[in-house]
This record gives sequence, structure tokens and C-alpha cells, in this order.
Amino acid sequence: MKIRKARESDKERILELLNADSGNTGNDELHYELKHAEEYIKGKGFETFVAEIDGKIVGVVMANVFPIGRYAEMYNISVDKDYRKRGVATKLMNFLENYLRKKKIEFVYGYINEDNKPSQKMTENLGYEKGKTELFYSKFLKK
Repeated sequence: MKIRKARESDKERILELLNADSGNTGNDELHYELKHAEEYIKGKGFETFVAEIDGKIVGVVMANVFPIGRYAEMYNISVDKDYRKRGVATKLMNFLENYLRKKKIEFVYGYINEDNKPSQKMTENLGYEKGKTELFYSKFLKK
């Protein structure tokens, strides 16, 4: 498995991975659009990495990095359903953590949907502590 920084040419596959997993949004009515994948790749605060097996992107992880405060939000992680339970997500998380350490980031946090037990287990196995339960609220701003 190869892990590398995401490129603009990866945006459609990243979008596919994000939308294939209903656990990636706080509301089942929400879905990602191409502009979101582009933001994760080209946006100033985001660091996005993909995992490849045999030249196919099978996973993605992204963090929103705040260098002045030296912290990062582990924003999203998604693995192709055919490649789950093979350690892809754990390897992506370890890669991300090592990258953040090199950037002098001292603290990382993230949110996991309450029904996403596999992600909760993986995150706890990586040494993350469970925090308070929060509710997700959303609103589209109309023009």
C-alpha cells in the first residue's frame, strides 16, 4: 500500500469514497459535491492523503490544520467497502499523525457518528480518548 498527498486528479474518486459511506455526514440527507473534494485537496487549511493499492485509490483521510494553535481536526476518513478490515484506515491515521507531528502539531481531535462503531473502535485503539457527545445541526443558507 502506498500513501501519498492527494492530487486534483483524485477529486472524483475522493468524492466517490466520501459519498459511499453514510457515516461521513451528520445528516443522512447531506452528500458531498465535487466542490467539497476540491476544497479538501486545494483548500489552504486542509491536508488530504490517499491510500493506493495496485494503483487504485482505496482510502482517503483529511485534516483541517491550524498551525498557529498547533492543533488539527481529523476531518474525515473513508475506505472503499471492498478494502475494509485490512488495516487501511489505521495506516492512513498513522500516516496522518506522523505528518502532523512533523508540522509541529500538538493536538488532534475528530468527530465520529455515534452509530459508526468500527471507526470508534479504531480511534480508541489508536489511543484517542472519547469526549462529550454532541448533536449535529445543519442549515443551508439560501441566497
